[in-house]
Amino acid sequence: MKLLTRYNRANIFATITVLLLSSICYYYILQSILLSQLDDDLKVEQQEIIDYAAKNKMLPNAADYKDLKIAFKPASQSLKTTITSLDIYNPLEHETVSTRVLIFSLTLDGSNYKAYVSKSQEGTEDLIKLIVLITLAMVLLLLAVLFSVNRFVLNKLWHPFNDTLKELQQFNVSSISPLQLHDNNITEFMHLNKAVTTMSNRVINDYTALKSFTENASHEIQTPLAIINSKIELLIQGENFTEPQMRDILTIHDEASRLSKLNKSLLLLTKIDNEQFQQSGLVGIQQIISHYLDKYEELITAKKITLTKKIGDSAEVKMNEAMAQVLISNLINNAIKHNVENGSIDVVLDAHQLVITNTGMPPNIDTSQLFERFKKAKVDSESLGLGLAIVKKICGQYHLGITYTYVEKMHRLAIQF
Repeated sequence: MKLLTRYNRANIFATITVLLLSSICYYYILQSILLSQLDDDLKVEQQEIIDYAAKNKMLPNAADYKDLKIAFKPASQSLKTTITSLDIYNPLEHETVSTRVLIFSLTLDGSNYKAYVSKSQEGTEDLIKLIVLITLAMVLLLLAVLFSVNRFVLNKLWHPFNDTLKELQQFNVSSISPLQLHDNNITEFMHLNKAVTTMSNRVINDYTALKSFTENASHEIQTPLAIINSKIELLIQGENFTEPQMRDILTIHDEASRLSKLNKSLLLLTKIDNEQFQQSGLVGIQQIISHYLDKYEELITAKKITLTKKIGDSAEVKMNEAMAQVLISNLINNAIKHNVENGSIDVVLDAHQLVITNTGMPPNIDTSQLFERFKKAKVDSESLGLGLAIVKKICGQYHLGITYTYVEKMHRLAIQF
């Protein structure tokens, strides 16, 4: 949910709640004031009746007007003055009318009388209804104005933030292009743009420095490793070494080759992390699989591995072709390297996934860690522990699903397109 939408909902809900509660209070306060005014009118009538009786030594005539009625009844004793609201049936209009009634005692010539002074509340209720309707109309108008302000004015105020967010979404550190943020006169957004610009420039500088260091370090390391390997190969061709010395030289050669492979693998992971393989297109997976199966045919034959292929519809995946080659190469190489003598490899490809299943020893670590760097199924394995990490990184780069299972002495790796 958008921030503006959530703010509008909270604002309107709070406004409606406050207005509703205040309207209820307003209604009862208004009703109390008007009833108090009506009671004052009844008390004026009461005082006039008392004054008339005291002056004339007789009760005034009963009255029955439209809004005012006065009546008297004999009483056995003096009563307490009370004011109450009653619903009284009006036979002339054939309806029940809400009436305010004042009842008090009057003593005349030793006799007690009960006096009734009543006044219709219809005028008061009509006034209350009119005021409530006017108030309701004002509340609805206020809500409409608030909604319009929140929807259009606040939406316009948030434009600079949306522009900044759009630029951030399109920002790509590998393009080494600074953010182009629009100027605005809102202090908070000005501070935000300044902070975002400073951060992006720092990220670009760090990325450029890291990229330069990685490339330079890889090049500088690879060059002496190549020289070491070439010199060792020359030494191996010599004949003046004892057998233990020759074994040591071969060990040095193997470790130098291993270090060279490690350097290349780490450089590849760094390039993938830095998204340096930007160019993408539709890549035919079938052709790449066929190429690497032919390339590793001698290794498969040397281990006496039975290869089974089931290539259906050729899958086309949008990704960098070099990355697709690295992905397939690592998967097939992994299936060969971690296989056993007289084992098997099954390769199944359709339009939705690639599944490579191979025999092999069970992994001695948690299978969820196999995709981490330098994690190997066998501690004494000659593997660098980076093959599946590279596979996982490439799959993440191009949003491909990857799953691994080990069931019935079979390793199963599946790539979902």
